[in-house]
Parts: sequence; C-alpha cells; structure tokens
Amino acid sequence: MVDVATLRDFLRSEVPEVQAPLAAWEQREIAWAAEYETEPFLDNVYGLISEVFWWEVFEPAVSAADVPVLERCYAVTEALLTCTVTPSNMIRECVCIRVLKYLRPDSPGYAFAGPVTRRLLESP
Repeated sequence: MVDVATLRDFLRSEVPEVQAPLAAWEQREIAWAAEYETEPFLDNVYGLISEVFWWEVFEPAVSAADVPVLERCYAVTEALLTCTVTPSNMIRECVCIRVLKYLRPDSPGYAFAGPVTRRLLESP
C-alpha cells in the first residue's frame, strides 16, 4: 500500500529513473527549509507527483516515446489511482490533477494504462 509517508520510497522502487530528480528535489526542499528555519516538507505529495514524477520522468518519457519508462510510469499511475488507504485520496486527486490532465488516449504508451487510468482518461 502506498500512502503519503511511503510515496517517495514507492516511486524510488518502481521507477528507477526517479532517483536523481527525487534526490535533487529533496535537496531543494531541505535547503529551502534551512533558509526559512523550518522543517523540510519531504512528504509534499503535489511536489513529488508534479515536479518529480510527471515533469522529470513521465513527461520526458511521453515526449521521447520511451517504452520501458512509459510502462513503469503507467503502472505507477494505476497503482496510485487504486490505493485504498485513507490518506491516499490526496494522492489520487494529485495524480488526476498533475498527471492525467496531460495524458490522452492517443498519448505514447497508452497501451500500458490500467483500467482505472483508461476509464478516467476516456471519460468526458
């Protein structure tokens, strides 16, 4: 099960390409927190999904039609959309807002989309 506390580790384990962008994002969050003398917010779901997963990994894979990465990204998307853990509602909403809004049924790799991803992409 994926929840807010395990999202970073889940992304690391399922999509190896996320390693470098995630490390850079974590360093930026830590530096920002140090500058403003606050705790780093490393469980920022919107930052993780949008900045790291979508813009650094999934979108470049769509643009390059990188099949192996697309297969992993669509699998992660489906897993996040089908989480049943209570806080995962925030994760599902974030995936809808930060990932699905950029995908279409004619997007490269769409054949790898799971049933929930397909239903959401094909609904009006």
